[in-house]
Amino acid sequence: PERIDHYEIAAERDMPGSVVIGVRAFRQNVDDQLVTLFGVAPPGTAASMVGHYYVASGGDVETRGWGVSVSRDVTHGLRASIDYTYAGANWIRGSSDTPVLSRVAASVVRDDAESFHDLTTSIESVLPVLETRVFVVYKINTRFADAGTAPGAGTRFDVQLNQSLPFLNFSSAQWEMLVAVRNLFREELMDASAYDELLVVRPPKRIVGGVTVRF
Repeated sequence: PERIDHYEIAAERDMPGSVVIGVRAFRQNVDDQLVTLFGVAPPGTAASMVGHYYVASGGDVETRGWGVSVSRDVTHGLRASIDYTYAGANWIRGSSDTPVLSRVAASVVRDDAESFHDLTTSIESVLPVLETRVFVVYKINTRFADAGTAPGAGTRFDVQLNQSLPFLNFSSAQWEMLVAVRNLFREELMDASAYDELLVVRPPKRIVGGVTVRF
């Protein structure tokens, strides 16, 4: 199991024009950083199919970095934000999975020290009358793993649509329909290791649908 010790200090300031500027500095100590592998085959086994994947340990890593964010209410019901992060990492110890990982997905086996840049943008909108919420995340990073020998720049996205279903409301329950299209593998980015999303190889595009009920 992966263990993360995360330390962070952050501050935000309201500016004219409904603009909020934030700054943060963080440090992470991760034991047994998780690696997620789609569409690869360890020696002597069959390749994982869509919907199934392998997991492994990438070793222990210390990460330090800082970030700047800007968010603004563009119009009534529409909010946009952009977050830039720079991080430097030191890989302290490999794992027993490293020999196999170096053969099937060498880009997840990192050097002793490296750094990366991350740019994450998001848009959240609420359509009046219809009570429809739209949430879009687009992520660019310089050190995504892939099936090749070296990591490189890549993108991930997540588009979510939540539609209120007031005709199903009864008692104190609130019903919503959810439809999402994404290849962003991790739903939670803020409370995760800086490498949790970077070390996902070939994440498939997924269509998610369902109904949520809040009591």
